[in-house]
Amino acid sequence: MKKGKLITGIVFLLLGVALAATPLTIEKMHAKEVTALEKAFASIEAGEQPPAGDAAERKWSEEELAETMKLEIPSIQLEQYVLNETSDDNLAIALTQIKADQDPAKDNFSIAGHRGYRDDRFFRQLPDVKPGAEVKLRDKDAEYIYEVSNVKIVEPDDIDILENGDNPEITLVTCTLSGKQRVAVTGELKEVVPKS
Repeated sequence: MKKGKLITGIVFLLLGVALAATPLTIEKMHAKEVTALEKAFASIEAGEQPPAGDAAERKWSEEELAETMKLEIPSIQLEQYVLNETSDDNLAIALTQIKADQDPAKDNFSIAGHRGYRDDRFFRQLPDVKPGAEVKLRDKDAEYIYEVSNVKIVEPDDIDILENGDNPEITLVTCTLSGKQRVAVTGELKEVVPKS
């Protein structure tokens, strides 16, 4: 009887360790991918080729890296990369464009990101953005400066927030804490500063 309880206890202990280690292992893998993306993107921004040794470690072609953007929201100290395609892999390491072939100077440029539960990565602080806050989006050609006009909670199937309107704007989307709804931050394009 005691031997059976001991074995059961050991099995539960090992199971608990495995369950605790899994998210940490996943987070470590994602951190490695984020670091690889940051190095590769920094090379592209500096006008250099990404280091050859990193090519096998990363999942992005040079063309994809050239299309990577950077989003900055100074009021919440957010500075994140925006990959051009939404996929589970991409969302695990960066923000992503929701729709293909978006033009920040013409469209409702929509970006998705996980809420994030550690550090201040992704859109963890997005619900703290207030109307009037500045949002900057940079691509290889220009910097697009938006002013936040609305922060609201929407249902997951509310895709109207992604539709193009009469004027260019930006829409940032993440989950609420419960995951049952979405936080949507929209802003109007105020200025385009061409890259010199």
